[in-house]
Amino acid sequence: MRIRSARNDDWKTCLALDAGYETDVAWQMEELHGDSEWGMHFREVRLPRRQQIRPLLTPEEHLRAWQRRDGFWVATERSKILGYLTLVLEVEHRQARISDLVVALAHRRRGVAGRLLQHATAWALRQDVEQLILECPLKAKPAIAFARKHHFVVCGFQDVYWPGQETGLFFRKRIR
Repeated sequence: MRIRSARNDDWKTCLALDAGYETDVAWQMEELHGDSEWGMHFREVRLPRRQQIRPLLTPEEHLRAWQRRDGFWVATERSKILGYLTLVLEVEHRQARISDLVVALAHRRRGVAGRLLQHATAWALRQDVEQLILECPLKAKPAIAFARKHHFVVCGFQDVYWPGQETGLFFRKRIR
């Protein structure tokens, strides 16, 4: 497997990769209030039925977003794109925000995402980045499992972050 920078002629192939997934769980968020404390509690809950989750952005929205990315890499094998990772460098916070991490269905759970993350981490270190932020929806059990496996910790959320009123969940990993 080879990781390389994406080229303009890769975008169509990347858009064609199935970024969807199935899940039967979601994370439920509960706000906790007290006289002198405040906090959030997240709990995994079983959904009434298995759901097929589709990408939250349209292909046109993805293309516009990709044009603003500081890093965009593809994992290839024999010139076939297996997956991709995009990120935005936030110099003022010394962090890089991973906004897309997609692997073709036939190649999931085979280390492709991990290799893309390793490549992005090495690049981020050269940019003097101290932490990576991974963003995902609350229903993205595969992304949440990936984040935990790779030692990311929950660092926040934003209500109505994604189209369709989806809450964004954020994970952080210190790399320096």
